[in-house]
Amino acid sequence: MSLRYWLVIVTFIAVQLLGGLLALPLMAFGFSWDTATTTAIIISFTIGLIVIWFLIRKEPDPLRSKQAPLNAGLSILLVIGGFFVALIAQVVIIEFQSSVLGIQPESENTELILDIMSENIWMIVTVALIGPIIEEIVFRQAIFGHLYRKMNFFWAGLISSVIFAVIHLDFSHMLVYMVLGFLFAYLYALSKRIIVPILAHVLMNAFASLPVLLGIDPEDVEQMEESLQMITGLLGALIP
Repeated sequence: MSLRYWLVIVTFIAVQLLGGLLALPLMAFGFSWDTATTTAIIISFTIGLIVIWFLIRKEPDPLRSKQAPLNAGLSILLVIGGFFVALIAQVVIIEFQSSVLGIQPESENTELILDIMSENIWMIVTVALIGPIIEEIVFRQAIFGHLYRKMNFFWAGLISSVIFAVIHLDFSHMLVYMVLGFLFAYLYALSKRIIVPILAHVLMNAFASLPVLLGIDPEDVEQMEESLQMITGLLGALIP
């Protein structure tokens, strides 16, 4: 891995720390804790994206050394297909965790983010756009991409997906993040274009942000999730 890709990972870590550090001086200017924290996250992620783009703009893609990327048309189909597979995978895994492992389907991490977004509309841009771009560059291009050059897909995907899951600090739903990590890694490995998992990830996060954008009551969202879980359960019973 080149020095610039190592710096990308360091920048990602710095972004996580900077969000907390910036909140303190903002409070000194009269911001409330919630407003200061939200503003600090937006600023840190925006700065992080600019720095990461500057670091990799001239770096070669680690997966393009031996094989040409997929054409644009098929890449678009992969983005759309990957988005729907990601949604279905989440429902299936959450249903499995709920019925077999007894884990509550509600994710505290997701609920916290939705609450923050409802207070500051700019957080939607951070969660639905900036966050996925940074995460895909870090976990898929920098980590998975370089591991995949030295080992098979399974082990490269597993290592990068575990790190991806742990960094979200939602340990009861680690399986969800790991499967999503594998899916995005597969999209990247198949297309040889980092933009493919980025767009699939953006669509997934944007879809999750719709309740805030459309002003849908959280209870209605919960009912829709339960309906999806019931449909998935019926399909699982019908399909041998």
